[in-house]
Amino acid sequence: MTGIINWNELRKAIVSEGRRRRGHERPEEMWDKRAEEFNKSTRGGSERTEKQVASLKLDPDYTVLDVGAGTGRLSVPIAKIVKQVTAVDQSGGMLSYLEENMAEGGLSNYKAIQKRWEDVELGVDIEPHDVVIASHSLGMFDLQEALAKMDAAAKRRVYIFTAAGKWFFDDQEEELWERIYDRPPRRGGGFRSDYMLLYNILHDMGIYANVEIRDSEHVQRYGSIDEAVERWKERREIPPENEPLLREYLAKNLEDENGGGLVFRRRTKSAMIWWPKSESS
Repeated sequence: MTGIINWNELRKAIVSEGRRRRGHERPEEMWDKRAEEFNKSTRGGSERTEKQVASLKLDPDYTVLDVGAGTGRLSVPIAKIVKQVTAVDQSGGMLSYLEENMAEGGLSNYKAIQKRWEDVELGVDIEPHDVVIASHSLGMFDLQEALAKMDAAAKRRVYIFTAAGKWFFDDQEEELWERIYDRPPRRGGGFRSDYMLLYNILHDMGIYANVEIRDSEHVQRYGSIDEAVERWKERREIPPENEPLLREYLAKNLEDENGGGLVFRRRTKSAMIWWPKSESS
């Protein structure tokens, strides 16, 4: 029976509105500009990364495909465990840092493919992998098509890590946003990545996935408040005239770290959605 709501078409409408507001900048160009800051934020191990990797239940002879791999936050530690990793990302800037991080770890058992997931051809660009993962990287316009390709690319299991409820804005950051831009933050982007929307699309596809909701903490490290201000200005495109408001906010919310420097902690909830390709997986 056809559902009352076409969840995939609803998400397309949300994505279209977000792209209209963003203008003509191509996503790969946006991520190229953010690659350095993103790499600084995700370098090194974290409890969140360790939990995600442990959840995958990987064997040494597995091959893993990381869709939207970014700078390798997951691909690098996974490559230390498995036979082969394939990292797909549309941003050359992101993949250049991934390759640096792989080299730093003494790893060569990986392949990096600079392509949009929508443009990747199974059997041409990649072969099926034992495990397919995507962590907060499903920004594709047609999510149902993207998920179907991920399912087809997996021999054993598919894992998706995504938002559960609020993601980018806690109550304090909402207040900062309103002071800087004189308007509340956009909500469409958060809903389009929430696990319930994704889960409903999978359900309509006949994929009855498992869901685990987790408490999640994201830690960003800075050498000084000046570094934090510059990185936030760039990432959030904050006008220079509003720098005093940003500095005030960061001074209140940054914590001293024992090893030196400052940390910004954001506590939220995330979802791990996964499904096996067979009962034996």
